[in-house]
Amino acid sequence: MKLPSLFRRERTIIKRADAQDQVEKALAESLRVLGQVCTKVADLIETQRLERSGYSQNTLLRRLDRPAEEAKSQKK
Repeated sequence: MKLPSLFRRERTIIKRADAQDQVEKALAESLRVLGQVCTKVADLIETQRLERSGYSQNTLLRRLDRPAEEAKSQKK
């Protein structure tokens, strides 16, 4: 008559494994989303830093203010 108790134990082990699997999936997905958020924040910080350095946002790293050397060479 101990057979039903064995089956009950196996079911709880299976339930625990399923619960652990769901937690691991949720953790992995949340870390992926967190990585995407960190990437976007890093891009925003880099964009602001470049704008402060004189680069426009929509151009390929073209300076908005000309360095003194370029201005002198164009005047000559």
